[in-house]
Amino acid sequence: MLTPHPTLRRSDVFPQRANIFRALCGENDVLHLTYNARGALYQLLHALPEEKGHVVLLPAFHCTALVEPVAHSRFRPVFYRVRPDFSPDMDDLRSKLSSQVALIVVIHFFGFPTELGPILELRDQADCYVLEDSAHSFLSIDSGLFIGHRGDFSVFSYYKTVGSLFGGGLRINGRRLKFSPSRSKIPLRESFVITKRLTEQVIENSGDGLMKRVFHYLETRRVARKIAKAEDKPAALGFVDDPYLFRKDLAVARMPALCKSILKFSNWGDIASARRRNYALISGVLKESSELRKVFANLPENVCPWAYPVLLQDRSRFEHELRRRGVPLFTFGEVLHPLLNHCDPVARRDAEQLSRQLMMLPVHQNLSGEEVVRYCEELNRFFEGIQQASPLADSIAAAAQSANLRVPR
Repeated sequence: MLTPHPTLRRSDVFPQRANIFRALCGENDVLHLTYNARGALYQLLHALPEEKGHVVLLPAFHCTALVEPVAHSRFRPVFYRVRPDFSPDMDDLRSKLSSQVALIVVIHFFGFPTELGPILELRDQADCYVLEDSAHSFLSIDSGLFIGHRGDFSVFSYYKTVGSLFGGGLRINGRRLKFSPSRSKIPLRESFVITKRLTEQVIENSGDGLMKRVFHYLETRRVARKIAKAEDKPAALGFVDDPYLFRKDLAVARMPALCKSILKFSNWGDIASARRRNYALISGVLKESSELRKVFANLPENVCPWAYPVLLQDRSRFEHELRRRGVPLFTFGEVLHPLLNHCDPVARRDAEQLSRQLMMLPVHQNLSGEEVVRYCEELNRFFEGIQQASPLADSIAAAAQSANLRVPR
């Protein structure tokens, strides 16, 4: 079964290479490795000077994980409009600047660098900071350097690109900041479960050998015993990979050592090449239609894509059937933070429309070119069938109307 996100392979864990994290930074920059990107942002917010104000400007279209650290800090989130092409509305952003703004957050959506020049000009005018949200963009190159070097700070979510399951980072770009990163470890239970899940991924990706068959047998028995012994108990504290969860103990924790090793030993060059290849295959094979539109059909040089974004006119109508047909789609921004309800109507309207329509197609390095082509062809067949059925439905409706009958569509 095709997975929407990369999982750990045996070739990812053997130390055939050792990447240098300093390569991600400039000479005067600092990189702090954290449990995840929301933790990196949370730690940064607690280090910002009090005199800088108490407002953080956030894009109205987002993942709630971006908003939660702000909501749990002394800052107040204010949302600016994101256009249908995922670029920031500069007029709206400019109108929301004030002396109370401490930080402007800009997302590099899907691995594609957002134009920062005008935003950096606003920063200088308002005497605030700019944070590049590079969670989608690890390994993308911007202006000859790894992305995240132009703003004052950048946060990363490495596990979206590498099969490490967890791991984020905060990059401080030459700014003098009284920042003391947390040295705390994640709780023992979470550490055990992370190790177990990563081991399971390696076994699942190892083919159909004896180890995999034994593992499936033992896991089936374990689950059966667990179900047999199930009792009514209070709900446990939310686990670490809940996409909308904010836990302070995790937000202040450092990256788990196992995840750091996987990130260090992964072949970054091969990962970027495989993702670019798969992205180009989708652009060449996938057909646009009245229902489906590509967001970025062309892949600029040096962009390492997180996924292939498309817009569906009515995603909720189709996504269940597409998954049933084996298309490994996933979503981003499907759930927007409740604080957006206090946003101005235009910014909220556009964010909600993107939330309803955006569908992500995976391009990760676990997928072969043949698998990518296969699911794109399935998408083409599905939407061609929709288009062929539409004229027939219209003809039936017209005939029914002329006969003064009501036929359900």
